[in-house]
Amino acid sequence: MTKFSVSVLVLLSLAFAGPASAHDEIESSQPLPGATIEAGVIPVRLTFGEAPMDLPFGQGNLIAVARVSDGEQLGPACARVEGNMLTTNLQLSADGEYKVLWRVVSNDGHVVTGDFNIKIENHSYYSTDNPGNQCFDENGNELAMDTQEPLSKKVEPWQRLLFDVLWALAFVIPATLAGAILVKRRQRI
Repeated sequence: MTKFSVSVLVLLSLAFAGPASAHDEIESSQPLPGATIEAGVIPVRLTFGEAPMDLPFGQGNLIAVARVSDGEQLGPACARVEGNMLTTNLQLSADGEYKVLWRVVSNDGHVVTGDFNIKIENHSYYSTDNPGNQCFDENGNELAMDTQEPLSKKVEPWQRLLFDVLWALAFVIPATLAGAILVKRRQRI
């Protein structure tokens, strides 16, 4: 191997090597990512490699659910900490794709987030007036969604279109410029 090849390999290994992680990593989930679930009260259990930091209910260690179609979070975000698990119950009745979002604060203070999709099918005609995560503290007080920063925000159709146009321009303009430069270089030859 040449010195150049070795240098390139070292640089690539450094570029793709992530820092050592001492943060909570999710080890398992119920439901499983991609699962199809019958509508109703759906228990969510996320198991981590170590117990999250002990924080007040509705702050820091959270689970929420949002519609995949528009990103709108349904209900507030909350979870109970049980050892190294975050738990909550979701109420979902409408058929469709949903995203389960979570955020956990590790014992070392680092915030770790993630999400996965599930599919809901309603064959039992289950119905709820308040879909999403229903959050009640130990005193029975309901946690209001407007008292916290949501884990997911609704994206209006015009926002999605604007976002898509901006991303297209971000790739189309540089690609067009690069193509024009290559064409000019070939014409010189």
